[in-house]
Amino acid sequence: MTTKLKKTNKTKDMKLNTHIHKAALTVLCILSLSPALMVAAGSPKPIEERGVIKSVDMNAHILVVTEPKKNAERKFQWNDQTKFNERDKSIGASDLKAGERVRLTYLPAGDTPILRSVHIAPAKTETHSGKSPSSARSNGAQA
Repeated sequence: MTTKLKKTNKTKDMKLNTHIHKAALTVLCILSLSPALMVAAGSPKPIEERGVIKSVDMNAHILVVTEPKKNAERKFQWNDQTKFNERDKSIGASDLKAGERVRLTYLPAGDTPILRSVHIAPAKTETHSGKSPSSARSNGAQA
């Protein structure tokens, strides 16, 4: 009879150990995933906006854009990771000119959002004539 009692106690101990191991494993899994979840939840999603360039400050890396629909101005800042392009060609910040239409992608950050990308949109007259803004600039410079 004592052997049956010992086997029963041993079985209960094994079941208890199994439950403890499962609980510990679950806790470890949750803790290992929590930093990734925190980063994913805390990282802001990029926002896209369109507007017209009002001014470009090359020293402060500030771009001021007017939103025609809202008639409002917004300041944006660029950094070394910001990509500038025009018709799928990479350009520099120095190529930005007041009056150009742009599509911006940025991350909200404080008072001045950080630009991820700036895409110069073709002028409305250039979309119909087939001229690229680059050729329009170079033609204007040669005249």
